[in-house]
Amino acid sequence: MKFATRSLLAVLVVVLVPFLNAQQQTATSAAAPTAASQSDAPDSCPHAFTVGANNNSILYCVTDTGAITTIETPIGHSMIGAGGEGYGLCQESPAAEYHDYAATWTNNWNYPQIVTLTKSVIKISRTTSDGNWTLVQTISKVAANASIKVVMALTNNQSVDKVAYLLRFADIDPNYADHYHSVGGASLESAWSWDATGYSSHYGLQLLNSSKSPFSYQQGFVYFDNTVSNACNFADRSASAGFASADDINVSVGYVYAGVVPAHQTLTVTLTYRRT
Repeated sequence: MKFATRSLLAVLVVVLVPFLNAQQQTATSAAAPTAASQSDAPDSCPHAFTVGANNNSILYCVTDTGAITTIETPIGHSMIGAGGEGYGLCQESPAAEYHDYAATWTNNWNYPQIVTLTKSVIKISRTTSDGNWTLVQTISKVAANASIKVVMALTNNQSVDKVAYLLRFADIDPNYADHYHSVGGASLESAWSWDATGYSSHYGLQLLNSSKSPFSYQQGFVYFDNTVSNACNFADRSASAGFASADDINVSVGYVYAGVVPAHQTLTVTLTYRRT
């Protein structure tokens, strides 16, 4: 009888321990941020958001890495071209460059972590593979004017102050399916592009600085191309006068912040995508 009791206890231990371990792992996973996919296909739409109706509406798709692969505003009018949308980061010295524009990206990032995901907001944290920088992006929809709010918080994880450039980039290609001619402009506070097919006014999209910047430098740029290859050379192929017009190829835009990020400190900027 004693042997039977011990055998029964042994069986219970064998059965219950894996079950309890699985339960503990599940609880731990639920409490921790989600480890997201590193892949970032330009046509992927893992997280879709919509707000508004008719001409006061927007639809956009955010990848696990924090790039925006699709923007339609009003819904039905596509704004993002083949060059993609996303972010770039440059450390000035020693020089190091990191970016993810959905269509192209560097491989020096760790896997992203999805911190928050609701019907109106997604918050993603991503650290560079060298551990020097962490970028936390909070992307949310604004119902009042059918726009996208993008908050980027950049943390210097190093023990010394560093000069950094932080770039938001978008290949704005209004009405992509029937696009023939695009025009772009840039100022101290924003950059934008619109479809001028037939040299008449059509839909467009603006990337706007929406808060007081903690960086010492900020500027909008318009480019004679649909890509920005290196955030450390953010002015390359930009229009010096802040105005660009291109036949049969689309222009792109960027907004740049630059300055000293103190050791173990975070600088935060806010931008808005809205129709023009």
